[in-house]
Amino acid sequence: MTSKARNAFAVLGGRLGAVLFALLLLPLSALAQPVDPVAARARVDSIRGELTQIESALGNPNASDAELQRQRLRLQPLLDQIRALTEEQAPRFEQARARLEQLGPKPDAKAPPEAAEVAKERDAREKGFSEADESLKLARATQLQAEQLQTAISDLRRERFAKMLFAPGPSPLSPETWAATVTTLPSDIRASHLVFGDWLSVFSAALLSPRGVIVLLGFIGAIGLYVARARYLPRLSNRLAAHETDSEVRCLYGAIIRLFARSAPPALASWLIYAALNTAGLLPPRIQPVILAIVYGLALFAFVQALADALFAPGEPQRRLVSVMESTARTVVWMAGWLAIVMASGKVLEAWLQAIAAGLTLSIIVRSVLAALFALTLVVGLYRLRDNDEIEQEACLGPYVPVDGASLGPVRILSWVVGVAIILAVLLGYVVLATFLTEQVLWLGILAGLFVLLMQLIELGIGNLLTGEGRFALTLRTGVGLRAATLQKFAVVLTGVLKIVLIVVTIMLVLAPWGLESADFLTSLRAAFFGFQVGGVTVSLSSIFVAAAMFALGLAATRSLQGWLNDKFLPTTKLDTGLRNSITTAAGYLGYAAAVALAVSTLGFSLERLTLVASALSVGIGFGLQSVVSNFVSGLILLWERPIRVGDQVLVGDAEGIVKRINVRSTEIETFDRSTVVVPNSNLVSGVVRNRVRSDRTGRVLISISVPRTFDPTEVRSLLADAGTEHGDVLKKPPPIVLFKKIATTTLDFDLICVVGDVDQVGRVTSDLNYVIHKRLAELEKPAAAAELTVKGLEGIEQSLGSIATAVAGERKAPARKGASKVKASRSRAANEVAADETEEDAPAKNGSAPEAGKDEAAGKDDNKE
Repeated sequence: MTSKARNAFAVLGGRLGAVLFALLLLPLSALAQPVDPVAARARVDSIRGELTQIESALGNPNASDAELQRQRLRLQPLLDQIRALTEEQAPRFEQARARLEQLGPKPDAKAPPEAAEVAKERDAREKGFSEADESLKLARATQLQAEQLQTAISDLRRERFAKMLFAPGPSPLSPETWAATVTTLPSDIRASHLVFGDWLSVFSAALLSPRGVIVLLGFIGAIGLYVARARYLPRLSNRLAAHETDSEVRCLYGAIIRLFARSAPPALASWLIYAALNTAGLLPPRIQPVILAIVYGLALFAFVQALADALFAPGEPQRRLVSVMESTARTVVWMAGWLAIVMASGKVLEAWLQAIAAGLTLSIIVRSVLAALFALTLVVGLYRLRDNDEIEQEACLGPYVPVDGASLGPVRILSWVVGVAIILAVLLGYVVLATFLTEQVLWLGILAGLFVLLMQLIELGIGNLLTGEGRFALTLRTGVGLRAATLQKFAVVLTGVLKIVLIVVTIMLVLAPWGLESADFLTSLRAAFFGFQVGGVTVSLSSIFVAAAMFALGLAATRSLQGWLNDKFLPTTKLDTGLRNSITTAAGYLGYAAAVALAVSTLGFSLERLTLVASALSVGIGFGLQSVVSNFVSGLILLWERPIRVGDQVLVGDAEGIVKRINVRSTEIETFDRSTVVVPNSNLVSGVVRNRVRSDRTGRVLISISVPRTFDPTEVRSLLADAGTEHGDVLKKPPPIVLFKKIATTTLDFDLICVVGDVDQVGRVTSDLNYVIHKRLAELEKPAAAAELTVKGLEGIEQSLGSIATAVAGERKAPARKGASKVKASRSRAANEVAADETEEDAPAKNGSAPEAGKDEAAGKDDNKE
């Protein structure tokens, strides 16, 4: 889609939105034509007359259910008319009261009389107000009468239904019942022969006439439908379900296709035969209900069998929508088919008994036998539905049905109770109750199957339709331009709404056979939607929806205004960031208040009711909402006085950072470690807050260093001052300052103080200066000398080693001598060794005792003698 097309769609959407907005603002009374009081009174009198006739008809104790239903159908349009008339008279009454209140109260006897024209106008307005008030009261009274009659009809029908349902009759075990049946049986057989024998003869003769062609075409069409069902059903199911890649969606679509393909052909074939016979004139009045019952019975059996096969799929676990065992699936399908056969047979037999005008006892026995067969089939099926240890792997699992047999426990127990109750009702003579229970069992089973199927269709089908890769979803994304996230949200909302509708409709269908009619539910729903009186206040869902729509429109308009101010208008001004935020926030407060006022006025609350609500809120504020109100008022003070603005660097308690947002209740402060501190507004107003940029936006850079005492303080001062001066973001006025703070034992402490143009630059400038200072300090440091180790007291050892080295060197140079020379050399070496020993023991001998020294000298003399 091009940008021009999108703009055109946007303009068209804006115009449609404006039209809808105008229609919502326009009162419904303005759309209605003015009502003549005389004509309105005549309409009310006519409706009251008809209501009186209906009320007298209800007083007849012998009125049948058909008569009650007829009176109900007669009452419904009258109720609609009186409701419309009441809605028309309400605006007229409000206008007359407003015109009368404009004149003010009538002066008392002591006050001077009012002018003649004013008195005349007052009389006219009082007369109009009296007429409007009388018409409105009469219309509301008539409406109340009609609603009471509607409730009375519903109560009477439910009461008579309960009496008929629980009325005891002859028991099939009674001998009198069988005796009466045997007595009337020959006459019933003759009646059957007369009715159906004559019809069969007429039907056989008609087959050879031109009318037989129509009947023959009907039978050929029915056979063709059955053949098409058997031949083309598998192909159709596989072809339509093969387009889906998701296995669950494919199984769901396949089940729906099989449901329609298996149930539609038999029902259509039966209807073709019935239509052909009716068109050929071969259905006399007595035979027609029987043939029609056969058509309905075949359609019922085909639909129940198709529904059970679609959900449980015996023999095909790969397409099963319900996760159960194979034996359970086969048993459920078998039980559903046989229950449908019994029910269809019962309807056909009842139509046959009515056609021959059979006796009462025969009808009781036939109904009892069919109810007993139904209960026995149900009991046998429940007995076969027992747990199996072997659980098969299922391919398609539905999210709304039991996953195993244990979850079916409550359903099985209830089914056992119903089966036993049907048998007991038959034995005790409550045949009507037993027949009703058999119908309800099959009816609830059909509703449960359809509910599961439709719920899965809503859950999987809607999501796949809007968010999948199908043609419709791709068209929405590419053609319309909707994003995948938007489609996902819309799919979730639509799925939820459809689920609620499905649940409500299912509940209505479940309760419908017990006396709850759709008209009753729709009446209650209409009253809830269009309004009902509660303590003098009209409550309606329609007004709530309209009020919510008005509030949403006001909220959207406020957000749009805030966005325009923040993005378009305020950036063109020279206002600072904090003042811009205050203006935008104040505009938001005004817009929110206007949206709330518009929504409240749409609900119909007057100023007096709002005063009562405000007084109640004041009590709540006095007890539990003090802190909330205090924070709200403090937020308004912050926006008005602006001691703290968005973008200021503040210190609140232990938290220091930049103010990012001032909300209704609290203020958000972003610290320098990127964390957010939420401070209540009351703390900022009543507490102590340090604002570093209250007067200006300049920032202060403080760098503290410690250097060794060997450094020259003058050089360090020059180094720091040059680093601050050379940085481009440091202001020249005031220039950087270097402070010599402290002379410690081993270090010298200095502070470099600089000023930058904006507080947001403090962190970056501090980092840059630290890099430069570290580099220059490294250049000032001198390289350390290599370490030396000196050992004292080793002089004697050094001399001895030198003498030994000299002697060894001389021995190697001199030639070998004989005799005395060898002895002399030997003595010489011995003397050198003695001298070396004396040298080594010299130091310990000085510190030792005298006897030990004497021993050493004696040992030396002995060595010399040798």
